[in-house]
Amino acid sequence: MTGWLARAGEAGVRRGEEPRNRFARFTARWFGPTPAVASSRFQDAGEQFPRHWRRFPDPWPAVDPADPEMRDALAAAIEELPATWRAVVIGRDALDQSAEDVSAGLGLTGQQQRAILNQARARLRERLAQRLRRGRAT
Repeated sequence: MTGWLARAGEAGVRRGEEPRNRFARFTARWFGPTPAVASSRFQDAGEQFPRHWRRFPDPWPAVDPADPEMRDALAAAIEELPATWRAVVIGRDALDQSAEDVSAGLGLTGQQQRAILNQARARLRERLAQRLRRGRAT
């Protein structure tokens, strides 16, 4: 499908996941609903090392990558991501596409694509960390 019909279909899909406000519509594709890592976990501007960790995250236990429970947890975490974030992560990490290819395919600048990738990876890391903490507690 090419031309105006494809663009109309894309616009319809985007309208379903973006706010109706014309000023917020375009930025909603690139920013998720909440920050991936809480800002309270980083040092403030007045502290010795601004924007560095207050305390490093706990190390993860060794996990078998073939474990079906971990694969399911990762798949569920990927499904929770906003559509654009999901497309960037899948393109870059699962399909091993270049940053330029992913940016061009989604109509993003290189800087936007990189920011989305970092946020999405942080969100996935946090979801897996929650899963591993629960597994260790039981």
